[in-house]
Amino acid sequence: MTEPHAQLLRRPSVVDQHLASLLQTVSIEVEAGSELLNDGIVNRLAELLCSSKAEQAAEVIAEMAKAEENRITFIQQEVIPPLVALVHNSSPSVLRQACRAMGNLCFESETGRQIVLSEGGIAAMISRLNQLKPSKRTSSEDNAIHYMLCGALHTICMDHEEVQKEAIRLQSLPALVEYLKYSTDPTVLRFSLNIIATFLDHGEEIADSALELKVAPIVCEALKSHKDNEDVKEAVLDVLGHFNFLGKPPAQMEMFEAGMLGEVIDIINTSLDESTTDPVERIASEILVFMLSHDGIAQLAFEDEALNLTKEAMSWMKGYLENLKGTGALVIGNLATSDARSAELAVYPDLLETIFHVLEYEYTSEEMLVKVKHAALSALRNLCICEAAKPVIRPYLQTLLRYVTSEMPMLVFKSLGCVRCLTRGDKDIATDLAGDPALIQDVAALTGKYTYHNGIQGEAPRLLCTVIVEADLVTNPQLLEQMLTPQVIQTILQMTTSSESPQMQVEAWAAIQKILHTSGDGTLLLSENVLKYCEASLTDETNPYLRILALNIIRLLTPSITKEEDIQELSEHLDRLAVSSSDAGAQQLASEIKLSTPFK
Repeated sequence: MTEPHAQLLRRPSVVDQHLASLLQTVSIEVEAGSELLNDGIVNRLAELLCSSKAEQAAEVIAEMAKAEENRITFIQQEVIPPLVALVHNSSPSVLRQACRAMGNLCFESETGRQIVLSEGGIAAMISRLNQLKPSKRTSSEDNAIHYMLCGALHTICMDHEEVQKEAIRLQSLPALVEYLKYSTDPTVLRFSLNIIATFLDHGEEIADSALELKVAPIVCEALKSHKDNEDVKEAVLDVLGHFNFLGKPPAQMEMFEAGMLGEVIDIINTSLDESTTDPVERIASEILVFMLSHDGIAQLAFEDEALNLTKEAMSWMKGYLENLKGTGALVIGNLATSDARSAELAVYPDLLETIFHVLEYEYTSEEMLVKVKHAALSALRNLCICEAAKPVIRPYLQTLLRYVTSEMPMLVFKSLGCVRCLTRGDKDIATDLAGDPALIQDVAALTGKYTYHNGIQGEAPRLLCTVIVEADLVTNPQLLEQMLTPQVIQTILQMTTSSESPQMQVEAWAAIQKILHTSGDGTLLLSENVLKYCEASLTDETNPYLRILALNIIRLLTPSITKEEDIQELSEHLDRLAVSSSDAGAQQLASEIKLSTPFK
């Protein structure tokens, strides 16, 4: 009868030989290790972890732990605590096998990770991480130890928030940054990058620490050194993508100064020969757009002839990869955030035609359609702000109006912004729009149709106000009568209450003032309770200018105010403002109105 393995491991004369034999057996066939667990071997291996045979025992455990059922048995029979003890205090060679065993035992095991945490294993690993951190380019021997140490921490940290918080608390980030700077092993880099990415999920404080440690430029250098390694590339972009999500301007500039803009453009361009975009390209595209949202970077990139960013964006928009069409449009949109750049972009050969081609392209899915068309409209909206660009975009007005009345709220929102910016300062466009009563009513109805969409709630009334303010209503007074349905008036009046956006309130009162000047009669506005909205602005202490605007409306309405209750309520406000010493403009205007009919 064959002597049990556990007994053989207790015989000093054969323990080395038998450990080697076990290792060979389970290395060839992991499942074979399952048959050994019923032989009392687990307890003996745990004992050997506390002896001079710790390295060999840990290696056997690491191999056997590749099988899920073995992991469960080892964890249940408390093999993890002696492994944690080895991490605390052992030679590099023993540490390597102990980390390997602990990492394998914790693979997809919540219980294993929790035991490591409760036994102080995270603190032990981070202590060794700091002790062994490189201060120069690493050797192959160093890399072997770093691989197991970082690999175990990586396995235990992934998808375990409590472990991540403990690792952050124990100040592991500075050590991981050193591994990024000096490790020559791409897998160690990937492990370190992935751990840092999980840390950045924990909010502003850790992100600020990462910024202080200059993580962004160090990560960029790691990409340059390993640009042919897809795993490192993806891990780098994951870290930078977290900075993207957190919106950190210093990280944006550091990434730019480290040459990251050119790197992500290269990554994007490597996908041009592929039939579909992959996650790496998508993250690279997001990082590119994020970096260009920094106006200083947008200007530097725009001026950089070597980057030739406008040409790159044009090539993506003209290509067949749908996601890259959107990337190209977003790049143009971010470059178009200054009038000077917009003026140059507006005359760039075929640029406007290309953006409208992207807008009108037939996409393979509704998700892609909305995403890319939204990007195109975002670019157009920014270009429409620039006076020099407006004449070039004006011929496409009808195309933009089609999206205003579409059934896709994201596109409705952006197209409203385009039309509003195009209309501002253009009497002819405003007058044409005012002459389309069906369109005006459709725009007014949008606030009721999309009550959940804050963007449309703002843009729809702003467009109505812009049309009223800019249109030639003196020559065409009938247009005002056609426009002013109760729904349109209420939409504008509601805009005067948008306290979170003082600019919108000002625009609304300007439109009401234009209505009064043009019509010469306040009866219609009074029937829609305009005085209630005036009173709300009179009591607004946050924006004195709104009080002046509301008082001007009241002054224009005075010939039409006849209700005793309106006169009484307004008199109280006027009396208060007339003696106010904190607002001289409102004080003077209120005093003048009090002297007019019906208040005197």
